[in-house]
Amino acid sequence: MLTLDVLISTLGRDGISRVAQMRLPEIDGVGYIVSWQEPDGLPVPPELASRPDVRIYPLGGRGLSRNRNNALDHSTADIRLIADDDLRYTPDGLRAVIAAFERSPEVDIACFRYDGADAKTYPSRECRLTTKLPKDYYLTSFEMAIRNRGEASRLRYDERFGLGSGCLPLGEEEELFHRAVRHGLVARFFPVNITTHPGLTTGNRPMSDPRALRARGAVIALYYPLSWTLRIPLVAWRERRKGRAPFLGMLFQGFRGALWRFFRYRR
Repeated sequence: MLTLDVLISTLGRDGISRVAQMRLPEIDGVGYIVSWQEPDGLPVPPELASRPDVRIYPLGGRGLSRNRNNALDHSTADIRLIADDDLRYTPDGLRAVIAAFERSPEVDIACFRYDGADAKTYPSRECRLTTKLPKDYYLTSFEMAIRNRGEASRLRYDERFGLGSGCLPLGEEEELFHRAVRHGLVARFFPVNITTHPGLTTGNRPMSDPRALRARGAVIALYYPLSWTLRIPLVAWRERRKGRAPFLGMLFQGFRGALWRFFRYRR
């Protein structure tokens, strides 16, 4: 049977308290790695300290991608499942992740579904994922699991992307996935719910930060290098209709992000 590490990134006092409230299921072959930024000498909550299946690794500084990389660096299981500190897991959901990898030995990256407030569109059936994602489908980090072997075991997030970065506060999962598939790793979508997320995810909240709008533009240019000049205005129009971003702001910042992707981004 394959083993699984659930990689939980958290920050500060409130973050580690949320991890303690996750009620992580105790399952044979499943461990939990907590990357804890800015612990500031705080004690580990007893609910976690008493668990042999929970390992906590403190980390200074900020940056979600840096935090996720710290968890990846400490994982030794066959499968690494990306996680946040506000999710709910069940034994069936975690076993479903393991089962997907066991019956698909060719898969390096598996993407799943989650229950939550987001009205997210998924493929209608199990399918292979390429750099051209299915219509209206987008990636969410905590739906993604990575096999710990070969090139996939060396995958790390680009720390210029993600919350708390000094550059673009979104898009870290898209950048990692695009790079992985472009380099020949096999990715597959499995129509299985593996966790529950309360409320809206960051990508579905209204965006007022110009850096977030730039990140959207950079990701569009990353996935559509030949048609991004047409797609960014279309996305700006759609976001304006949904009330999530101003049209001119998304248009201007989106083009800035796209140009950053072409002239400063090299991976």
